[in-house]
Amino acid sequence: MSIRPGTETLGQIPGTDVFCDTNQYPMASKTPGVVIIRVKSALLCFANANIIKERIMAWINEEAAADTKGNAEMTVQLVILDTSSLMDIDTSGIASLLELHKNLSSHGIQLSIVNPRWQVIHKLRLVNFVSEIGGRVFLTVGEAVDAADLDAKKATIIRS
Repeated sequence: MSIRPGTETLGQIPGTDVFCDTNQYPMASKTPGVVIIRVKSALLCFANANIIKERIMAWINEEAAADTKGNAEMTVQLVILDTSSLMDIDTSGIASLLELHKNLSSHGIQLSIVNPRWQVIHKLRLVNFVSEIGGRVFLTVGEAVDAADLDAKKATIIRS
């Protein structure tokens, strides 16, 4: 286990449902309005939780800074956190996720969790984190992206 866990931004390989590291696969395209982050650590704990939270907020700030033209389509509206590598989470990790959600919500950004293991989702449910994020827990990144597209289409229909 590393105290400085790896994190990576994910993008979709064109023409597929595959999402992978954008540094390793430069042809992977980012989804407009969505930042997809994979945590590459077996444990989200007191030793690494703040590092991960700060890295995520830095990516959000980078995306916002890149949006200098005011293009609403590119504004970050959703962060998808791929937790498939997480085997467990402690109270510090949970507190960090709650704080991340609070920070994102204050900027109008939603949070989704993807592919959590039983131990992780069980603990997140015990502290009502799943309810806090509106039940946005998915098995795959593709499902989370599709759900975001549906939410965006519903919002457009309601505004029309």
